[in-house]
Amino acid sequence: MRREDSEFGRFTILTCALVAFMCVLPFISEAGADIALLRVGTSLVVLAAVYSVSERRWQLIVALVLACPAAVALMDPALLGDERALALRMGTTAALLAYVAILFSVFLLKQDRVSADTILGGINVYLLFAICFTFLHALVEVTHPGSYQYQGKSLTSVFKGHPEIEALAFLLYFSVVTLTTLGYGDITPAVAGARMLCALEAVIGQLFVAIFIARLVSLHIGRKSR
Repeated sequence: MRREDSEFGRFTILTCALVAFMCVLPFISEAGADIALLRVGTSLVVLAAVYSVSERRWQLIVALVLACPAAVALMDPALLGDERALALRMGTTAALLAYVAILFSVFLLKQDRVSADTILGGINVYLLFAICFTFLHALVEVTHPGSYQYQGKSLTSVFKGHPEIEALAFLLYFSVVTLTTLGYGDITPAVAGARMLCALEAVIGQLFVAIFIARLVSLHIGRKSR
């Protein structure tokens, strides 16, 4: 199998996992589904992320090191205490997704032509950042309740069911809105740490789009001029 075909396959699997997670999570929250469904979905995203960097040994080793604590917290939350396990799972999942997003970004910058890998890799990076910041925002809110407000109330106070599911569902929406700088204003950061995290996400979202589109255009023009 050619290297390009292998990368396309791995990129496709990760894209499907990320899109499925983003599409299904809100419905899991609305339906009051069991926490096991969320953990299965998170596990699939983690596995797809690890698989996407499995071609190079050192990248795979780093990904496994980041994924293992999340796996332990998923399998036996009582081992660390539910709250610590939740924080560990969210923190290490965010770190893994950020690591994969950075590797993909480096991959995109090294490309010398526009290809399916380039396009799919760019989509993956954008979705990875959106979900990575979802877990970071949720980590902040779960460990420091009240860091985010929903329509003037503490976000934690509006949770009706399991806080892990609802925190991720609310903050997935908030993360996408922040990454795209759409800014509806229904959810707002209430403390300095949360505000800085939002500012960082907005900057990354705008820089990535500008750099990625500029890169695609330059590659396309360079290929036509040959």
